[in-house]
Amino acid sequence: MVGQTSIHSRALLVWLRISTWSARRYDKKVSAEVNARHNASTDAGRYNKMLLPGDATAYKTLTALAGSIRLQHYSNTLAWSDEGWRLLPTANYATYTAWLRDRQREFSDALNVFASDYPALRAQASRLLNGLYRDEDYPDTQDLRTRFALSVEYAPVPAQGDVRVDLGADQIAQIELAIGDRTQRAVQDAMRDAWSRLYDVVAKIAERLSQPDAIFRDSLISNAEEVCDVLQRLNVTNDPNLDAMRVRVRRELTRFSPDALRDVPSHRQQTAERAAAILQSMSGLLS
Repeated sequence: MVGQTSIHSRALLVWLRISTWSARRYDKKVSAEVNARHNASTDAGRYNKMLLPGDATAYKTLTALAGSIRLQHYSNTLAWSDEGWRLLPTANYATYTAWLRDRQREFSDALNVFASDYPALRAQASRLLNGLYRDEDYPDTQDLRTRFALSVEYAPVPAQGDVRVDLGADQIAQIELAIGDRTQRAVQDAMRDAWSRLYDVVAKIAERLSQPDAIFRDSLISNAEEVCDVLQRLNVTNDPNLDAMRVRVRRELTRFSPDALRDVPSHRQQTAERAAAILQSMSGLLS
């Protein structure tokens, strides 16, 4: 187990906040009209208007980017709490912050394109929505920009001995014990997260390649490569078993390219058998 001082120096907490504009608006008047027309209850249905044309490329690009950034953030951090905090090992800090700077620039550029297109998209929407169009449904361009945001907050991992409140010694001791217990449980959850990622990619390889005629994407192998690479930096407890298994997965399951696995049956069978053997070994470690 990693002690308080160890985890406090090996990792920090990170909270990535991403906000976007939904480009949808609930129309109370139309909802009431539709429900009344069908003699339905007043809460039978809700009519939500799409405020932008369906082919609003700049908007789709921006919102898709926001979703992609969130997924990449999860991939580069470990589970910590339900509130939004994630564990960022210091070994991955430089890689993470460089990635984040690039994504922030990309997000800003995409927002500029969308803001530039917004007046034309709004004019097009007024024609498409016709009688459903309401000018008040739309923020002005300056307000629109504030609806999109990408920010990050860092905090230290809570540590015992760092409670500064005006309470009795017994009460402070209880608080510090609770902090220690919660931190230890969170570290264990983070490492289960790491093991689960490795297990999942191996399980997918074993399942797909064990079927000689099953179609698979190149990502079956590239995802395994990526997980092995990132776990080298996310192994916050320096678990030797996790590192050894990561190395084994990389060595045994990614040695052949996806095309080679498709074209050479013996390569496919060999990789499937090795994946099954690794799953068996991992089951013993995860039990």
